[in-house]
Amino acid sequence: MPEFIEGLYINTKTIRNPKFWNTLFQSMQDVGMNAAVIDIQPFPPSAEQIADIRKRGIYPIARVVNFEGGLVDKAPSPDRMRSIQKAIRTACELGFPEIQLDYIRYADGGTNFTMPYEKRYESILNIIRDHKEKTKDVCGPSVIWSADIFGRVPFIENDIIGQKVEPFSEELNALYPMLYPSHFYGLTKRVSDPYGTIKDGLDFTVERAKKGTRALAWVQGFKMMIGPSRLSYQDYIKVQMLGAWESKGHGFIVWNAGNDYYDTLTAYTAYQNEKKKK
Repeated sequence: MPEFIEGLYINTKTIRNPKFWNTLFQSMQDVGMNAAVIDIQPFPPSAEQIADIRKRGIYPIARVVNFEGGLVDKAPSPDRMRSIQKAIRTACELGFPEIQLDYIRYADGGTNFTMPYEKRYESILNIIRDHKEKTKDVCGPSVIWSADIFGRVPFIENDIIGQKVEPFSEELNALYPMLYPSHFYGLTKRVSDPYGTIKDGLDFTVERAKKGTRALAWVQGFKMMIGPSRLSYQDYIKVQMLGAWESKGHGFIVWNAGNDYYDTLTAYTAYQNEKKKK
């Protein structure tokens, strides 16, 4: 794992388009990015694709979706657990050094049960433990385990979704708070200050996590609610990157669902130039 991660999210459509895959990873290599979070479901990349990006100096992270939208019942079905663990095993067989668990949580409202916070945390942790135990024969002891967490989680004490920095950091090597400023609904300071939102979110994650746990930000690479910042789209992305760099954290991944990264790559070059001035 690079000391400081700077990368992009790669979707299934990109995986299945060899020309665009090659163009995008060549662009990442050209500007100096060093990581990619890659969908493993429903169609994983090939071993050749993973070998190719590793030759380019890009660290591959397997994104494994657990419960789309969050769990609405107390426990997942055995079939769903088997499906998730099959995806994890596939990722390890392909040579991914890191497994990133996404949607590893309860639904944000609308669940079919009541449960105290602590039991929610323990239930989600038990799912993570089961994943690790059931895949250890393929993944081995060296694989890095990480998870995406809601952006609000580092800022609050308890959350109904079953995610909390402290217990998660006991089971996972890295946490990726989804710190998209646009998603801090009703919090004017967070929505209007993309730099501070990223920096504060990573700082709080590091301060609360078990020592040695890495904290990496999901950065907003889409135009939702950027107006309050009074920044151009490219500057909006750039200052989030700077917020990660100047935090206690360990990097960032830019999210754009459609993998439209022209503005992100331009912003990244500007970010690199600003780093050199500091």
